[in-house]
Amino acid sequence: MRKTEHIGIAVKNLNDSIPLFEKLLNTPCYKTETVESENVRTAFFKSGETKIELLESSEDNGVIAKFIEKKGEGIHHLAFETDDIYAEMERLVSEGFVLISPEPKKGADNKLVCFLHPRGTNGVLIELCMEIK
Repeated sequence: MRKTEHIGIAVKNLNDSIPLFEKLLNTPCYKTETVESENVRTAFFKSGETKIELLESSEDNGVIAKFIEKKGEGIHHLAFETDDIYAEMERLVSEGFVLISPEPKKGADNKLVCFLHPRGTNGVLIELCMEIK
C-alpha cells in the first residue's frame, strides 16, 4: 500500500453535508458522483494531500443507510492506494485477511476498489483502491 487515499464518511444527506464540509475544510467540493454498484452518492474534498469522501445511500436499504441506522453518521472506512490491487488482494489473503468480494469493483473517482472485512481489521472497514488506467 502506498498511502492513505481517502477517508470515507457516511452522511444522511449530501445536500446538507457538502456545505458543512466546505466550511469546515475551507475548500469546495470538487466532485460528486453516483456509484451504482455500491448504491451510494459521493462527494469529494481535498485538503492538502488528504481526500475526504462523503457517502450518502441512494437506497433506503443500502449499505450506507444500514451503517447510519446502526452506528450513526461518521467515519465509514479508510482507503489505501495501491499500484496493483490484484497483487495486494492476494498478499492480504495470504496473510489471513478476508475480502468482502473476491474481485475488485469499479468505484468512485475512477478507481478499482476492494474491501477487507472489518472482523479481521479491529472493526475498521478497509478499502483498497487503484486508479483505472
